[in-house]
Amino acid sequence: MRMTFPALGKKTVRKTRVARGFTLIEVMVAALLLLIAMAGIVPLFMSGLSQASTIRLKSVATNVAREKMEMVRQLDYREIYTEAMRAADHTLGTRTLESLFGTSETVRGSAFTISYAVASKAYQDGTLKEVTVDVGWAAPPKVSAASMTTLIHQQFLGPRGSRLDLTPTSSDPLNTPFELIANTTKARYYIAQADWSLIFYDLSQATPAPRNVYMRLALFDDNGQSLPIGPSGNGYQIDTSYVRYSRDTGGAINAVWFEYDFDAAAFPDGYWETQAVAYNEYGEPGNTWRFRVRIEKEAPTAPTSFSATPQGDNHTVVLAWASGPERDRDHYVLERRKWDVGTGAWLSWVTVASGLDPNVTTYTDVGNVGAGQDPWGNGSTQNCYQYSLWAVDICNPGLVGASVQTEAYIPPSTTTTSGSSTTTTVVSTTTTTVGGPTTTVLYWVQIQNNSNTSYNVVVKDGSGTTVYSGTAKKSKVLPITGLHSGSYQITATASGKPTLNQSFSLPAQAGATVLTIF
Repeated sequence: MRMTFPALGKKTVRKTRVARGFTLIEVMVAALLLLIAMAGIVPLFMSGLSQASTIRLKSVATNVAREKMEMVRQLDYREIYTEAMRAADHTLGTRTLESLFGTSETVRGSAFTISYAVASKAYQDGTLKEVTVDVGWAAPPKVSAASMTTLIHQQFLGPRGSRLDLTPTSSDPLNTPFELIANTTKARYYIAQADWSLIFYDLSQATPAPRNVYMRLALFDDNGQSLPIGPSGNGYQIDTSYVRYSRDTGGAINAVWFEYDFDAAAFPDGYWETQAVAYNEYGEPGNTWRFRVRIEKEAPTAPTSFSATPQGDNHTVVLAWASGPERDRDHYVLERRKWDVGTGAWLSWVTVASGLDPNVTTYTDVGNVGAGQDPWGNGSTQNCYQYSLWAVDICNPGLVGASVQTEAYIPPSTTTTSGSSTTTTVVSTTTTTVGGPTTTVLYWVQIQNNSNTSYNVVVKDGSGTTVYSGTAKKSKVLPITGLHSGSYQITATASGKPTLNQSFSLPAQAGATVLTIF
């Protein structure tokens, strides 16, 4: 056996791994990182707790609001009002929503405050109330209150209608789905079968006796203005004398209605909404039935009170008028023409505005003095303008209404005072209704003043009534328009000059110079 021994003189080296710990710096860094991580987690955790509390309180508040709203729904429509409404209307009772259902409540140890709001909402016949219940609580956490809103419709106490018929009708010429009515029209407002007992005391009788009920019938335009239909002597109440009923083959009543005839031609043209409402014997209404119709009789009527007022800047004329009663004007047309002193005649009509809004009642016509753009005038030149205005029907653009005419002098005449004498020059404005925008039934004449003196001119008709008063300025032609047929007398006066008198007649001297001053 051979044995091997390590070589002498060599040392045997054994490597041993020594376990090491964390240094202080490493521990501090780790702690810092832990703190940073906790700084982000803790707020998130707290926020979650707060959110959970908020959700819980909001859920409870919503349930409280829902419970209160259900209580409100059990009330009669007329009983739904708040303390604020009662303060504004002392005819309301003391049974407000606050007094009936309270303004505070404690649930699971949390206190809640309750508020109520009631607002009227525009809905057809205006019988909606918007009720809002808000339930809030004290912070923390601070969030918006739980809110619940609903619309409550009026419970109809009067007889309810089931149908409104108008006869006879025809198709709208504008091809709308609304019927056209004209002349004598029969309105039948049928009552719902469930409410026949509100019309009659005993339906089983051979001739049932009616209760003291009535119906109201009216036309409403698109602006909400109404025109009543019915006997005017009874406040337009269509009473039980207009109640009708029919029976089936078995003798049982099978229909009940109000029936009233009216003249559609008595109402202005336009689109109308026919509304019918029946009332019980206590004056309480049922539902409102609506039926849209159109009335078309003729072209729009002539505007009234048409005037032209020159302004002090000598290039502006303000026109004003009153609209006709019809509701079917599509637009207005405004024209202007000028008196030509040189030829002694009116120039051609010029369109000032061809599409004026049908509801406007004023228009401002602006010219330029420097450029001689009509309308204009100055101290040395007085121009006379005539305006014509008419309306166009909405149904047929070729159907135009009668026109009105008025005049304006620029610059307008003035009143001057010298010592103890006063000279007043008045320019008359004549409004004339004619058969159409191009048809004139009035006449004009003119006065030629060739002198160096201005004369005051007065024109009287055959009855002695003054129809014109103005000034014939020196070296100018004075047109006098808007005269009817008949005999007239002219008186022209000037300080220090003899009085001039001249007569003329129309239409024999229409358009002629009836007085020349030298």
